[in-house]
Amino acid sequence: MLRRFLAQHPTFGTKNKPRTLSYQQQSPYYWWWAYLRRNKDYLDCCEKGGKGKFAKLYKDFGDVREDNFKKWWTVGERGGDLFAETTSAMKLTLLDDKEQWDESWTQEEVLVIAVPLTSSKRYLQSRFARILKEKHRAKRGRTKKLLEKSNAAYPLERNYTIENLRKTLQVYDLYMEHKDQKPKVPLWKLGEQLRLVPSAMTTDKMTVNERQVFRNVMGASVKRYITNAEKIIANAALGKFPMT
Repeated sequence: MLRRFLAQHPTFGTKNKPRTLSYQQQSPYYWWWAYLRRNKDYLDCCEKGGKGKFAKLYKDFGDVREDNFKKWWTVGERGGDLFAETTSAMKLTLLDDKEQWDESWTQEEVLVIAVPLTSSKRYLQSRFARILKEKHRAKRGRTKKLLEKSNAAYPLERNYTIENLRKTLQVYDLYMEHKDQKPKVPLWKLGEQLRLVPSAMTTDKMTVNERQVFRNVMGASVKRYITNAEKIIANAALGKFPMT
């Protein structure tokens, strides 16, 4: 069945020509799944077969412990059921009768105009342009899809970039990998390993003070990414993504 998504849905290719993981990662829905897999409480719910704190979400999202996004997305048409739009969006329509008016339409979403067909086309076009300029609140540069109000079971919460979702999780995973290491690995070192802030990379030619300033900048950036990652991971298990 053809499904409609407001954001880029993952593509897997065909059996003979499967696409690489990078194509799946171009979709924010891939990252929702990926962040949810970092939520320890949700993984505990999976371990218990759907029992516990996140039992309600488990009924929809299921077990995410297996590192196979395609399988998770396609089984039982899960991806479409979770993230696809449930009804078609409002389109420019000529109403032949007042009974065709949908009570769910609001003034913020639908503009109603009485057009006197006895007037000239030139007048009507100029008048319509003036009204549209006044009433249409869309900002330049935003796509049609982003302007639509989602009615998916689990809509995306706010604007995002795939690169930021990728980098945030990359920083978090590296942090968790070294979190319990002794001696403790400073955050700035993790940032330098990822070249997180190219302008804050230290060199042997720097003075001690200069090096410390750069390390502070790098460490602060790493900390921000970790904090954001923790928020996104928590929200993913609440059925919200990426952040509110």
